[in-house]
Amino acid sequence: MRFLGFSLVVLLLVGCAPQPGIGEKERREWGLQPIISGFAPDRGEGGKYKLRERVFFSFTLSQPGYVTLVTMDSDGTTVVLERNVQLPAGRHTFPLATDRNAQGQAAYLVVPPLGPSRFRLLYTDVPATNRELFRGKLSNDEFNRHTQAYLSAATVRDVAETWMEAVQ
Repeated sequence: MRFLGFSLVVLLLVGCAPQPGIGEKERREWGLQPIISGFAPDRGEGGKYKLRERVFFSFTLSQPGYVTLVTMDSDGTTVVLERNVQLPAGRHTFPLATDRNAQGQAAYLVVPPLGPSRFRLLYTDVPATNRELFRGKLSNDEFNRHTQAYLSAATVRDVAETWMEAVQ
């Protein structure tokens, strides 16, 4: 089930300092394969957005599977924006064009606090079943452990990371 559903908006928590993307060490340890490419907000990685502006995230999958979008703010609060969305190979944008509400296309809106925010896109070849992950406040190490646990049941898995910045 997806967090976004058909609600008017999903509020993004912003305000964490961008961290380096998933490094080669993590790629080896986590058994990642190059499935996700081009993951970025619509203004590019590090793009600046004013409060209440809409944000869309684009990415390409080299094969079909399930994706989950998670954000983490500066105090470590994590929010799952999309969970286990089954998608075909190809180019995609979140929220999906099929995510509608009474006013039309659903959107993510930038909300306080100001500053950089980090986003992680997780790919698995099977739906992930552990819904207890990515809840509450996490350290960077805990965020990585949750990511590893989320990916653990999948034979084929990948992770991509990006960031954006909320400004006035």
